[in-house]
Parts: sequence; structure tokens; C-alpha cells
Amino acid sequence: MKIRLFNKEKDFETLYKWWGDWGLFQHHPDALPKNGFVVSKDGVDICSGFVYSTDSYIAWIEFVTMNKYATKKQREGVLEKLMDALVDKAKNMGFKIIMGLGTDGQNNKSPLLATWRKNNADIVINNLSQYYKIIN
Repeated sequence: MKIRLFNKEKDFETLYKWWGDWGLFQHHPDALPKNGFVVSKDGVDICSGFVYSTDSYIAWIEFVTMNKYATKKQREGVLEKLMDALVDKAKNMGFKIIMGLGTDGQNNKSPLLATWRKNNADIVINNLSQYYKIIN
């Protein structure tokens, strides 16, 4: 398993396709911050996600997206690796809390992410799946 920084020139097309595969809105590359990661396994890109900076002590985790066609074996452990990297990045940037939101629809499409949110959050609000974690 490998993790690397997200490179808009190299990785955006892949992420754009993943959004389409999941029926999600396909954002413009300028919507993405420089603080993103891609996790690959067996030479295949499996997931990516981003840390958005705010002008408060809260960082926002967003656009956590999986390769819909990765095998179950390829998906094992990659979400945890990605989220650890995102949390570490937010800590290193000086943030004290990380947040993220998900909808029931997203949770239904990605039970792995929904379970991670529930098991790792300090606050979870049903029907919205708010992820809120104190990190510093």
C-alpha cells in the first residue's frame, strides 16, 4: 500500500471519473485544495481525499472518494491509511478539530466510509453523518 500527495495534473482525471462512477457531482479541479492524498494498492489507485483550511481551528475533510471498481481485497486498509494521513496533515497545519459531512445517500453507497465515520468521530448526528473529531 502506498500513499502520495494528490497531483492535479496526474490524478484529477481519475478522481473526476470516480465521481462519475458514483453518480456524484464532478467538480472543477480548482475546487480542490493542495492538501490531498491518493492511496494505491497493488498498483491501482483506490481512494483519495482532501483537507480544506479554514480561518478557524477547524479543518474540513472532503471529497473522500473510492475507486468503485477496486476489489474488496484492494480496499482493505486503504481508507484508514488515507484518513490517518488527512488527520496528520491537519494536525501539522495547526488545526485542533477536523470535520466532515455525509448524507444517508453517500453512506448507503459507501458503508465502509459510513462505518469509519461512526467509529472514529467524537460526534455523529444520524441522517447527516457529521464527522467531528478533536485532534490537538
